[in-house]
Amino acid sequence: MTPGADPLAYAPDSVPHPGETLQDTLDALGIPQADLARRAGLSTKHINQVIKGTAPLSPDTALLLERTTGVPAAMWNALEAAYRTQQAREEESKSLTSRVDWLSHFPLAELAKLKVLPNREKTTANLLKLLDWFGVADPDTAEDVWRNYRTAFRRSTVQEPAERTAAEYATAVWLRLAELRARQLVKELAPQPYSKHKLTALLPKLRALTLTGQDTWADKLPRLCAEVGVAVVFVPALPKTKVSGATRWLTSDTVMVALSDRFKRDDQFWFSFFHELGHVLLHGKRLTFMDDSDNLRSGTQTDPAEDEANEFAASTLIPHTHAAAYQQLRARPTPFTLIEAFARNAGISPGVVVGRLQHDGALNWSHGNNLKRPVELT
Repeated sequence: MTPGADPLAYAPDSVPHPGETLQDTLDALGIPQADLARRAGLSTKHINQVIKGTAPLSPDTALLLERTTGVPAAMWNALEAAYRTQQAREEESKSLTSRVDWLSHFPLAELAKLKVLPNREKTTANLLKLLDWFGVADPDTAEDVWRNYRTAFRRSTVQEPAERTAAEYATAVWLRLAELRARQLVKELAPQPYSKHKLTALLPKLRALTLTGQDTWADKLPRLCAEVGVAVVFVPALPKTKVSGATRWLTSDTVMVALSDRFKRDDQFWFSFFHELGHVLLHGKRLTFMDDSDNLRSGTQTDPAEDEANEFAASTLIPHTHAAAYQQLRARPTPFTLIEAFARNAGISPGVVVGRLQHDGALNWSHGNNLKRPVELT
């Protein structure tokens, strides 16, 4: 269903043309077609064409029928509109039959699991449902819309070309899920207009949430950020995607920050969150940023904006006031009680500290992970 569509709206599979209703009305009133034509000032041929459905029932004719039959013009117009709309649907369905293979690009099993599609079959009906869900007219229009995001998609993928294509479409699904959740969040929380000053002032409080469990931050994070115009949403990672987070402006006053749970640990989650806030605070409103979990972990960025967002996240989580103490810890990170002590003094999650030490090469990626907290988004 298209977002915002009335779930109770009746959309029958077959709609009779209004001429059938007109003939039933004439039969009930005992009025021959020729008599109706004389009363309405129309030709018998035209009345016959309307009844057979070969001529449209215009608004002018609807008014004449209102006077001659007593049936309101609004009803005739509604019958005509419903019939023409159904005809257009049928023509659209026929034209899209040749585009069903477009569905092959998408993770159909996941779309069925998410109830976006009723099943994973490549059918015209499923193609129409997917277009409705994306809110686009046809596959070509969808590709045009996504072309603006293509650079962002490719920045978030490192696969071979064929795999990259599959990843781009899976990422498009993930981003759409994020957009729909963000727009729903906007309705529920009614965010304040975005304020760079207020977001900057909020950073210490957001940083302190790293000390809390998911049952706390999952509720507080979106609410706090809504107060400064940031719609934070959580979207589980999808197969074939490596996206850890995304930033996209929904309006000039509201920016979406979407986060995934690809590595399911708090160090990655919080770094991704502050990385996205770096994009919000440092970069333009016209860009969409899709950030790759692997690149964030390895630091192998090629985009200066990504480097800037990485530096912002790192310096926010472990600020310069704790730089000297961190360097001492980096030189000697074990026993792990030293990490816990540093985390307490810095007011940050031990898992975040472990992740930073692993990134900096002071700890093996397999060491200290018991200090990280799990992240499981739904």
